[in-house]
Amino acid sequence: MSAEIVKFEPVEIGEAYRFEPDTILDEAKGKPFAKMAVIGQLEDGTLWVTGNANAGETMILMERIKHSLIFPDD
Repeated sequence: MSAEIVKFEPVEIGEAYRFEPDTILDEAKGKPFAKMAVIGQLEDGTLWVTGNANAGETMILMERIKHSLIFPDD
């Protein structure tokens, strides 16, 4: 199995900088996702997760993404 990893390289970074959530979701529409999860934190601190993957698949996706962020050259 192979996957296309798109490297996340924001132009501006910093604790106070955020991307607009609606823009991110709009850009994802129409992509041929086999599995996907949307993970977020609401303003009150509540964690929010949804997607088309089951709990185990979501955990695997998160671990694979975490690995690609920590080890971008793998």
